[in-house]
Amino acid sequence: MRYTERITLYEALSSGYNPETGQHGFRVDEGTTLPCNVSPMSIEKVKTVFGSTDQFVTTVRLQRPFKGNADKATIDGNKYNVLRHVRHRSESVFYLEEVSAWN
Repeated sequence: MRYTERITLYEALSSGYNPETGQHGFRVDEGTTLPCNVSPMSIEKVKTVFGSTDQFVTTVRLQRPFKGNADKATIDGNKYNVLRHVRHRSESVFYLEEVSAWN
């Protein structure tokens, strides 16, 4: 398995109304960039695991276990919400859903 992609994992710090911009904002930490393997999940497996066919889920595997908490992620400038983080002894697996903006 090749780990040629790069993922940046973020932990959510806070969210709320920003009076300067007049919109609800979302703050995250500086992020951790790691090498990963990215693969899309089939619709049948998404239905089996998550119970819905209207989600597009991407599976991301890391070479080593990720011990921190991650709520958000970016890959090639695309934003993702972390649906599930599975910690194995030798690796970590993230199930991500692509979103246009974090909320």
